[in-house]
Amino acid sequence: MTAVGERDDEREIRDLSHRYAVALDRGDAESWAALFAEDIAFESGGTVRGREDVLAIPADQLQRYERTLHAVTTQVVACDGDHATGTVYCIAHHLYRDTHQHGRFPFDLTHAFLIRYEDEYARIGGRWVFTRRSVITEARYVHQVIPGPPVAA
Repeated sequence: MTAVGERDDEREIRDLSHRYAVALDRGDAESWAALFAEDIAFESGGTVRGREDVLAIPADQLQRYERTLHAVTTQVVACDGDHATGTVYCIAHHLYRDTHQHGRFPFDLTHAFLIRYEDEYARIGGRWVFTRRSVITEARYVHQVIPGPPVAA
């Protein structure tokens, strides 16, 4: 493959992580489903889940949190023909409302995760998809926040 072709593959794979973040944050089930191979292995917390469980993740996130925001940062990709591996860093904010003093004083929080993804990708049907995604939480923290206006669906 030419250097130009390799750069195109790397760009498409990097874009995959950004589309992952946007689909998850928007609860876009159709876009989310298109990101994964049929035999996806999604590992988190020592548990490996398959496609059916992976497809439920956006709805689960939106049930538990008022909204999420995944900011993809550093990415390194290594291509080998129709297969590739990558490491992706992300700061994921999960916004929710809590209360104290018997529910009288509500306040908004973000449960933030510093995440490292260890990925495997394949080009299937002419497009790159995740075949394996391992989610490693490097650290997490909680901060009080002042949220912006609600996000239009």
